[in-house]
Amino acid sequence: MKSMDDILTNALTPSEEPEFRLNQSIIAQAKEDHSMKPNKIKKFTAIACSAALVLAAGSVSIYAARKLLLPKAVEKHFADPGLFDAFSGEDAVLINETQSYGGYDVTLLGVVSGKNLSKSLVSSSDGIHEDRTYAVVSIRHSDLTPMLSSSTEESFLVSPLIQGYDPNHYNIFTMTGASSFWVEDGVQYRIAECDNIEMFADHAIYLCVSEGSFYNQDAYTFDEATGTIARNESYDGLNALFSLPLDPSKADPKAAEQMIRSILEDDHTEEKTGDSEHFEDPVLSEFFDRLTPENIDEYASPLEETKQVLTPDHKGMVSYSFDVEGRSGGSSSSHVSWLFPDGKPGMSPSFGFGYEESEGLDSVTIETYTLNEDGTVTAQIYIPK
Repeated sequence: MKSMDDILTNALTPSEEPEFRLNQSIIAQAKEDHSMKPNKIKKFTAIACSAALVLAAGSVSIYAARKLLLPKAVEKHFADPGLFDAFSGEDAVLINETQSYGGYDVTLLGVVSGKNLSKSLVSSSDGIHEDRTYAVVSIRHSDLTPMLSSSTEESFLVSPLIQGYDPNHYNIFTMTGASSFWVEDGVQYRIAECDNIEMFADHAIYLCVSEGSFYNQDAYTFDEATGTIARNESYDGLNALFSLPLDPSKADPKAAEQMIRSILEDDHTEEKTGDSEHFEDPVLSEFFDRLTPENIDEYASPLEETKQVLTPDHKGMVSYSFDVEGRSGGSSSSHVSWLFPDGKPGMSPSFGFGYEESEGLDSVTIETYTLNEDGTVTAQIYIPK
């Protein structure tokens, strides 16, 4: 097994750029078709033209910068004016690239990074995460069949991946990620966010879009020798993989090393120590503090429609996604040993909580995992009674 220093040395040393690295020397002016003020927008074209971009199982199209960065369907759903302005500004990277695989057309519209771009900031045990990267994508069926509006029926993962880092481990889940989506005129739009990845800009950085709510190792390949991540050409399904043309001058190797060390060191901390969040609302705090596997049925009710029986993969990981109308949705991946350190059947004492502090118990979802006798895991959402 590689030591932490080995991992850091290999991962933090940029290797050869992939063929599908986008040319960062072209900048163009583009006027928006909607009500925003015209902005200078960066336009990037592929180095090798269409021949290098047509892959065996699908196709790739790159559109001109005059196409809208944010279609009307995206603009009207941006309740966050700060984030919308960021996508309309000079620091936004316009991509507007479409890839077609597995019966889906996926368009990466654009990416933007920076501090305090959104009024809705993500917080974790180490504080508020102000410095973030946001990506907007659209997904539609290639046959134009309308997309479904429920994430439990049609779920996708949009995640950054970084050259030199095993994508099974270093993805949106370990980068304090979050996402939201909506369906408009039969097209699904998704906004994915994570900690700012510009610190890795001296590496090739990718954005993967695949079916399901967790990273699918069958859909992509990872070359441990070179650190290159690529589509699995033999995979029969959606496995889009975009290259993100970030500015190499924004790379920060020291910050990147700090993030990697944090991920490596904190992997199991929460599960092992039982650390819990602190809540400003005393009602929420009291509710979560008293909740245990033994008394959960006294305080909360299970939602039958969220129940899923999961089979751990060859690495012992289980992944679960849910969508509770009127409350929240989400997805997570966990190792069975983290959830059930003693290996005994029964409900795990590690709960996942979703809530909106301002709405109190009416917004709470409780993510539970139960180890079955046959080794499968039953995941289910509870809500307070």
